[in-house]
Amino acid sequence: MKRRDFISRTAIAGGALTLGISCKRRIESDNKVEEKNTEAVPSSGGKTITEPERKIPVLAETDVLVIGGGPAGAAAAIAASRAGAETYLVERYNHLGGLWTGGLVLPLLSTHAVDKNNRRRQVIFGIGGEMSDRLKKLGMSIYEINPVIDPEAGKYVLDEMIVEAGVKMVYHTWASNVIMDGNVIKGVILENKSGRMAILAKVVIDCTGDGDIFHMAGENYDKMNYFIGLVHRLGNIDHIKPGIIKDPKPELGGETPIPGVNWVNMHGENDQDGTDIITLSKLQIRYRKEIWESVQRIKNTPGYEEVFLLDTASQLGVRMSRILDGEYKLTLEDSMTYKNFRDAIGISGAWTTMLFKGKAVEAEKRPLWQIPYRSLLPKKTDNLLVAGRCFCFERELVEDTRIIGTCLVTGHGAGAAAALAAKNNEKVRDIDTVKLKELLISQGAWLG
Repeated sequence: MKRRDFISRTAIAGGALTLGISCKRRIESDNKVEEKNTEAVPSSGGKTITEPERKIPVLAETDVLVIGGGPAGAAAAIAASRAGAETYLVERYNHLGGLWTGGLVLPLLSTHAVDKNNRRRQVIFGIGGEMSDRLKKLGMSIYEINPVIDPEAGKYVLDEMIVEAGVKMVYHTWASNVIMDGNVIKGVILENKSGRMAILAKVVIDCTGDGDIFHMAGENYDKMNYFIGLVHRLGNIDHIKPGIIKDPKPELGGETPIPGVNWVNMHGENDQDGTDIITLSKLQIRYRKEIWESVQRIKNTPGYEEVFLLDTASQLGVRMSRILDGEYKLTLEDSMTYKNFRDAIGISGAWTTMLFKGKAVEAEKRPLWQIPYRSLLPKKTDNLLVAGRCFCFERELVEDTRIIGTCLVTGHGAGAAAALAAKNNEKVRDIDTVKLKELLISQGAWLG
């Protein structure tokens, strides 16, 4: 992994942060100076510029700060706020739900798995289950197992839930740096249309999907290139004239709760770096062109003339990038053998066939599996939790850890834990996991 050293210095005084930034950044608290590392970023011939020192306004000081409003981040913020912690949620786009909504990855996987009595049963409960139930009551989801939702309804429901919980929402905002005092994140530097600002927090939860916060905090991690795609939706599927064309028929994807509207997934290019902005930019242009031309071919097919491109996702389908090197690395064997964890924060299920010990195990036969709290814990940073697709697991488990259901479960667990740590002024690794489990159960989670 390519990395470069930097040092940052900040002073918190009079409600403002002074942050000296150049090609090196330095953080100072009292007499302590802490060095951190970060990956090399793309540049033009190695050239750099030096940014002058400036004072950065502090937007807020809070108990819990959640960065990233995807399924994990939304669940984390709701859980923390419901537990009585003042909670801020920061999201770079104009909606919650991440790839589930804005990315048009509409199935809520994996809601079911096989228990020890060989019965296939629902395993996603808690805040994620509540989201699913609300969408069902609105008529905006289809299927009992791995329900497919309407993305606009999903955005609406998540907004309603964070407002009801009292979460303080900050949209259109990107986290650009962390403020370190030894092994503690004192706050996060944010960028938006209002300029640069900071939120200070007792506990920070990294729900960025790409591990941006733990990367900037200097945690160790695995970097996994994976396939990146772009989802789109088609309209007027119900206007197709049957019986005109013989097989093979055009690829029309799967149905959604809206009659006549289908969602179409894309595998995309293999072995892609989801944190490389040049790669993301090239793929964005290429995929949009591919989708447009694909839809034109559909429209030129007899009987399919009225089908049209409804929309493409507002974000690329980055499926994996950074994976935390945490206190416990969850394994594929753990997920296949009903391993029991004393610090379990939730259970996820199975949606696809997985190869285990040389044998293909179908989704309908795969066990439910627990997620331990330790897999959300970084090894170095005392007040940081990680949820979503970048928590700690081995690569062989990637197909289960990256999906929406698991993100909801890890987010719920992280949010509840953050609230306990903030309220008791404890390090996140020192909280009482018995009390954590009691809190999660009180919020509707199922721990097995």
